[in-house]
Order: sequence, then C-alpha cells, then structure tokens
Amino acid sequence: MRRTWLLACFLLNFIPLLRAQSGFYVLEDTPRTLTASKALEIYRHGGFRQLEPAYLNPGFTTSVFWIALPVRDTVAAKELVLLADNPHINHLEWYGLKDSLQLLAVTGDFHPFRQRPLVHNAFAFPLDRGAQLYLLKVDKHNESLQAPLTIRGKAELQNSQGGEMLVNGVLTGIVLLIILFGLFLFITTKDAVYGWYALYVTSMLLWIWANKGLGFRYLWPDSYFFPSRARPVFVLTNLVLALQFLRGFMNIRKGSWMRRPFTVFQITWLALLAVMLWPVDYTGFGVISLYLQTSLPLFSLAAVIFVTAGLVTQAIKGNTAASVYLAGSGALFLCVLLENLYHLGKITLPEFWAHFGMFTGVVLEMIIITFGLAARFNMYRKEKEAALLAMNLQQKTLTDTIVTVEENERKTLADRLHDEIGSMLSLASLQLGAVQENPMGSEKQLQNAGALLKDISHTVRTISHQLTPVAIEKYGLLRAVEDMVQLANASGKIQIELVLLGFTDAQAYPRNFQHTVYRIVQELLQNVLRHAGASHALIQLIEHEDTCSVMVEDNGKGIDAGTTAPGLLRSIHSKVAYLEGAVQIESAPGRGTMVNIDLPLPAKK
Repeated sequence: MRRTWLLACFLLNFIPLLRAQSGFYVLEDTPRTLTASKALEIYRHGGFRQLEPAYLNPGFTTSVFWIALPVRDTVAAKELVLLADNPHINHLEWYGLKDSLQLLAVTGDFHPFRQRPLVHNAFAFPLDRGAQLYLLKVDKHNESLQAPLTIRGKAELQNSQGGEMLVNGVLTGIVLLIILFGLFLFITTKDAVYGWYALYVTSMLLWIWANKGLGFRYLWPDSYFFPSRARPVFVLTNLVLALQFLRGFMNIRKGSWMRRPFTVFQITWLALLAVMLWPVDYTGFGVISLYLQTSLPLFSLAAVIFVTAGLVTQAIKGNTAASVYLAGSGALFLCVLLENLYHLGKITLPEFWAHFGMFTGVVLEMIIITFGLAARFNMYRKEKEAALLAMNLQQKTLTDTIVTVEENERKTLADRLHDEIGSMLSLASLQLGAVQENPMGSEKQLQNAGALLKDISHTVRTISHQLTPVAIEKYGLLRAVEDMVQLANASGKIQIELVLLGFTDAQAYPRNFQHTVYRIVQELLQNVLRHAGASHALIQLIEHEDTCSVMVEDNGKGIDAGTTAPGLLRSIHSKVAYLEGAVQIESAPGRGTMVNIDLPLPAKK
C-alpha cells in the first residue's frame, strides 16, 4: 500500500513536469507526399520546428502536417493522452517509435467513429509504455485546420468528458423544450412564424452537435459522406431558416426594402447547400473546393452585416421584434467570440465558458427570442379576443338590424292590410248592404262588390308573394324572379332587362338561402321603382362554381356616395351579411346606380 501511495504521488508530480518538458514539433508537407518513415528521418535531422504555442492553426491550407512528440520518460507515459481538441479533422495517423516505427491508429472524419483509439468527441491518443517518440499525421488539406494540442491524464480526461456530457445534456434539454414550445405555438395559432422558429432552433441544435462532435458520435457514426460536411450544411441551413423566420417575426411584407435582399441571400445559400450535399468527393476538386469554402464565410459575413444593419435600422424605428432578435444574436455573438479567442490563446476563461460558451450563447439567444415570441403570442391572443368582441358587437348590430327590418315589414304589412284590404272590404260591405236594402236594384251593386272582392283577392295574392314567394316552392327561384320582374314591367313605368344564368337545380340549395336571395333581388328592384326614377334597369342573377352574383343597374338619378351604406340599403346589407357575402355600390348623382353582390353558395342538400 505504501509503494502504491508513493507511486501515485510520483505520478501526480511527474505529469506536470512531463507536460513542461514535452514539446510539440511540426513539419508542413506541402506536396502531401511524405511517408511516416521519411517524416521520422527529417525529424532526426532537425527538419521540424517547435510548435509554440501548442496550437496547430494554419487556417485554410493545401498541406498535410506532421506533429512530433518526443517523450523523455516512459514510466508515467501509460497514464497520459495526447488530445487534438478538434472533432473535425479528416484523416489522422498515429505512430509510435519503440524499436521501430509502428502505426498505432488511423482515424478522422473520413473513418467510422469506432476507429478512434479512445472514445472521445475530439481525437485522443494514448501514450503507450516504452515509446520514445510519437508522430501524428494531420490531414485536412483544402479546408480550414485548427487543432489545439494538449497532454492530459487519462483519469482527468475521463472525468472532464463525463462533466461535458452532463452539461451538453442539460443544454440540449433546454433547447428541446424551446423547440417543443415553438411547435406548440405553431399548432395552437397556425402561424407559420412559430413553425419556422422551431425549425430554426432545431437546425441550431444540430449545428452545435456537429460542431462539438456529438453528431458524429451519436447520429452519423458510420458515415463517410456527412461528417466533414455537417458544419457547413447546418450553417447554411441556419442562415436560410433565420431569414425565413425573420420575415414573419418582423412582419417583412412585399413592399419592404429588406425583402428582395433576403430572397437573394436565401437563394444563394440554398444553391451552396445543394453543392455541399451533392454526392461527390469534394477533395478531388482541390483548389476549387478551397475557394468555395473560403468564399462561403466571406459572403455569409457580408450578408450578416447587411441583415444586422437592417435590424439596427428597424430597432431604431421602434420595431420590437428587431430589438429582441438583436439582443439574442448579440448574446450568441459575444459567447462565440469569447470561445474562439480562448481557443486562439488570446484570453483566459473559466472552464465552463471555455468549453460551453458557444452552446450557452445559442441557449441564451433562443431564450431571449422565445420571450419575444411569447410576448407576440400574448399580443395575438389579445387581438383575437378584441376581434371576437368586435364580431359579437357586429353580430348584435346585425341582429338588431334584422329585427328592425322585420318590424318595419310587419308594420308595412299591417298598414297595407288596414289601408287597402280594410278599405276595400268596407266598400264591398257597403255594396252588399245596399243590396240587402234594395233587392230589386241590386245588380249593379253586386257587380261592384264582385269587382272589389276580385281586387281584394289580387292584393292578398300580391302580399302573400311578398311574404313567402309561392313560386319558389312550386317552380323554383328562377321562375319566382321572372314573375316578379314581369309584374314590374307590366306597370309600363320602367323597362327591366333580366339575365338569369345557372340555378337549374336551385331546389338543391337550402330554402332559407333561396328566400334570402329572392328578398335581396326584390328589395333592390323596389328601391329602383320607388327612389331611382329610372326608365331602364338591368337585373342579373348568375350562379358560379362556389359563389353567386346579383347585379342591379339603373339609369336613374343616382345616390350620393355618403348615403349608399348602411342607410338607404341597410336591409340589403343585413341580408348580405347574414349570408356572409359582400356588397359593392357604384353611384353618382344623375348617373344611375349599380349594385354588385357576391354571395358564397351553401352546400347542396
């Protein structure tokens, strides 16, 4: 036990010493032709340069790099690991020099995840006992390469990896809740902006998982095609969905100056996305592929600057949605900037922000925007309640109008019964009374009484037609309208032209619909006869596929625009509103009047 304790103390004190003494050396292989044996020979002849700091960061490159790691002690090496902290290197070869140079591992994005020497989101290579030198071939030619290099203890690496997985799980859970919230709002309101938001957040989560190597580990571990393309694919998807979300979130309509640039950016990014997903080996295109990957960040940066300028402009004008999006994007940008500066060795950060700054930034952005969407949903709810109250008020007004119209119709009917029928019955009664008093001279009185009774019958028939058009029940809507127009033409005061199309099977429509259409035509005709002073009129009743139209035009004295609705034609407006139709009136003094009415057709019986 004492020996074990002494050995542990020795290891804990030796590991920092080994880290301090073990330097990294690098060789750039521009032609990409070196073998491991040739690289070892160059190292022995002093052809490698020391890598200070221990960060391989050539940027966009066409070269392959060889990293040499000399180890001056073999006792503690068994417990150490070389960590290349970048999960997006296409091809790595790990060699160890003992008695001879041996290939220990081949891994990278172009190989299945199971080929990694140690299970880790990045690339971890164990330092085996007995080796004096390690060589690491790093190949990501025609792409951007960054790889921080550190030597860590296995136990330390495993502990940090467990903590990282816990934090990644918590942050992922928060983002998933935000996605579910967006889907809930979309299903509840049927507003597309919430659906685009859910897709946008999903794409951001996939980008984070791809960037941290979680996607390769859990979602596409055996893919050769997708791991090296995952990050640019999700970046492009994010940009497209972000602009699509902003269209709805900021209510960018067709007339807005931002709409056309948004469309240009989206089409360009979609074209680049199609190129990225094209099933070809892009490494075979060499410099063309490098130019494409170089131009993508530049174009995207220009687009982001333009969109940000537009958002700032809208925020200054008081656009709340623009202010909310700027706040969320600002939080993400700050976190991304800090993490990148840390990896470049420019600043020092606490461990959490160093490893989870970008992920935390995404979560903060989503939370801020989600608050904005929640406020938007609350406003939508209030607007819906206000619209419902307005609809109820409109319905009450419509009901009051219909009741008033019905009362007026009853009063008109009562007046006609009293004035016309009552007076004629009184006259007939007088004639019959005269017959009773003078039976010998009753022939003329009987003729007069018979004529009065005939007039009474005609008047009662007319009133009956006005109350319930019997012709509709017997012959249909068209015949009823024809009879009504014939009666008007028979007066000789006006010439009415009638155009009827459709309604060959009008009885298939509900009775209430037919009667209401008849009443609308009847009231329009009555207005022409009573108020227009016209000599000619045109009435059209046309059945279309889903609607029917009623048009009445006359050459009368016309109506002042201010009195066309709802005063003079209030009853007609009420009936049209009852059928959920629309009324359009065109009139001018001395130029006649034209009334167009469109009514949706109900389902047939």
